[in-house]
Amino acid sequence: MNVLATLIIGGVVHALIGAGVFFAAEEPHKGQIFLATTIKGLLVALLVGFSLNVSHGIWAGAMYGLLYGLAFGLVVFLAKGASFKATPYLISGSIIQGVITGVLIAAFAFR
Repeated sequence: MNVLATLIIGGVVHALIGAGVFFAAEEPHKGQIFLATTIKGLLVALLVGFSLNVSHGIWAGAMYGLLYGLAFGLVVFLAKGASFKATPYLISGSIIQGVITGVLIAAFAFR
């Protein structure tokens, strides 16, 4: 596994999706949320990368991404008070980010 490619994939995917926080007018902590989302992406990417090996395919990467994205999404959801009213798309967004990260790592980090 190419660790640098894994970190770049995780950081870029989560930073691009996390940049949406800058369009939320009512959010006072935009920079902190963006940084936390990017760090979460790096951690999810490392977990997916170290869980896969060369023989695993894109589906395995997607499943590991789903698992780790869900786990990190639940942690953030619980840390924010477990309110669907305050964070309606947090868990589903984390799952989607994880799946995209897993697929890209499986496709490009093991070349």
